Amino acid sequence: MPRLFTITNLFFAFISFMTPASVQALTGNQLIMVTASDCPWCEAFEEEVGKGYPKTDEAKFLPMRRHDIYDAMPEDMKELVPPTMTPTFIIVMDGKEVGRIVGYPGQELFWWRLSEFTR
Repeated sequence: MPRLFTITNLFFAFISFMTPASVQALTGNQLIMVTASDCPWCEAFEEEVGKGYPKTDEAKFLPMRRHDIYDAMPEDMKELVPPTMTPTFIIVMDGKEVGRIVGYPGQELFWWRLSEFTR
C-alpha cells in the first residue's frame, strides 16, 4: 500500500529541502574588519589600533576577525549585507549583527564608536 503524505510530512520535507545543512551561522561576539590590501585607511587602522587591539579589554569582548573585501564571503558571513567600502567594522553580538563602523575616522573616534557597543 503506498504511503500517504500528510501536510506535516510535506512541510518538513519542504523545510529540509530549503534549508541547506552546510550553511553555518555567525556565533558569539566578534568584530569583523572588512579590509583590503590597497586601502590606506586600513593601513592607518592597523598601525594606530590593529597591532594593539588583541591586548585590549574590547578584544576580550569582541575578538577581531579580518576579511578581505575581494574574497568570497565565508559561509558563516553569507547572511551579512556585503560592505561596499573598506574598512568596514561589523559588530556581531550573540551571532547577530548589531552595528557597523564604516570607514576609519581615526583612533579616537574609532574607540568612541566602538564603546557604543561595549559598555
